[in-house]
Amino acid sequence: MTRAPRKEAEPERAGYFEWSRDPAMSLFAVLPLWLGYEVLRLLLAPGERNGAEMLVSDALRALGPKAVTMMRAIFAVTVLYAAWSLWRRDVPWARVAGVIVLEGAVYGLMLGPLADALASSSYRLLAASGSDLRLSANLVASLGAGLFEELVFRLALVSILTLLLTRPCEVARLPRWTAAAIAVVIAAVLFSLFHHVGEGAPPIERGVFLFRAAAGLLLGILFVTRGFGVAVYTHALYDVHYYLHHHG
Repeated sequence: MTRAPRKEAEPERAGYFEWSRDPAMSLFAVLPLWLGYEVLRLLLAPGERNGAEMLVSDALRALGPKAVTMMRAIFAVTVLYAAWSLWRRDVPWARVAGVIVLEGAVYGLMLGPLADALASSSYRLLAASGSDLRLSANLVASLGAGLFEELVFRLALVSILTLLLTRPCEVARLPRWTAAAIAVVIAAVLFSLFHHVGEGAPPIERGVFLFRAAAGLLLGILFVTRGFGVAVYTHALYDVHYYLHHHG
């Protein structure tokens, strides 16, 4: 009598914390915010552009007249591939995206006090409050900041710096997480400096600079540990809460 072949154990199904850090899931979680930002900007503040968004736009224009069209095509293909990836792996994307938004809202409420404590400062600003923009424009700007500043300073900069620093850290026999830690710190400093460059930018003031750097540090830690989607919603919802609290 021959034994029946043993059935291979199915791999353990991933949970929320694994799914929420998945790049495809982050893209789908952020997509409604991105579309909402574009619609609100066109309706409420057509001239409003976040500084990081302008940086991305200028870089694309420098690549040539067809760069924007090509980027949109690449983005569309990426969205389709992400959708196929989530469907193939049977990821409950709608539920996961909803919890990502809630998680980002919780962190967004915590971001100000935590960054304030890290900076050892009484300042509670993530963006300059002396603006004469209308409340609607400020709210649109807060969504743009969450999207494009996280795109530039966390998704792009932290990822690139981590890649560049990994080999030197390995040669120096430093722990594997050292490259990401250094990248997060560098990106946080540049994130703070970014708010003080350009025409009309406020001069560097120690308390404000330290607060922004601390906020960038916390957002970088969230990006590395919780994913791009959580970092975006944390940043955007913090800014929305700030403007509603100070201008509502």
